[in-house]
Amino acid sequence: MKRGFLEACVLAVLSRGESYGYQIIKDVPPSLGLTESTLYPLLKRLEGASCIAVRSAEHNGRLRKYYRITTEGRARVEIFIEEWNEVEAIYRFVREAAVGGAPVTVAPADVVTAAAAVPAEPALAAASAPPAPTGITETAMTTAAATVPAAPPAPSPTKDLRTEGAAS
Repeated sequence: MKRGFLEACVLAVLSRGESYGYQIIKDVPPSLGLTESTLYPLLKRLEGASCIAVRSAEHNGRLRKYYRITTEGRARVEIFIEEWNEVEAIYRFVREAAVGGAPVTVAPADVVTAAAAVPAEPALAAASAPPAPTGITETAMTTAAATVPAAPPAPSPTKDLRTEGAAS
């Protein structure tokens, strides 16, 4: 999953303007752990996918590669943003529904549309519920969420079965 994030981050940095490897590493948040060993193969993949263009120029007596985003790269950033806007809508809905109290700020139809766009894991795909009917109101969705019973707590062992057999 991190690979997709790093790709989007590098393209976002390059959308600000042309840059070179070391500067790209400095411009990406340190928490993502972008290093030279991950950046340069990533740049090669992006170049192969026509998302970036590369030029070489002399800097302080040495050749330096400069990277710039292409139209294809900008399109890929836009797709990333659109997909994560949908994921964010789902996250906000789930967080607010689970925590309760805070009003749902995403229309239920948007949540259903966004959820349909996110690939489910195979085990979950079989158990997917059909999409919510159109015309459902936010109040109805909130009321329905409030009436769903919470999952029962996991059973806690009352006896130590290892010592029970030894005592008899």
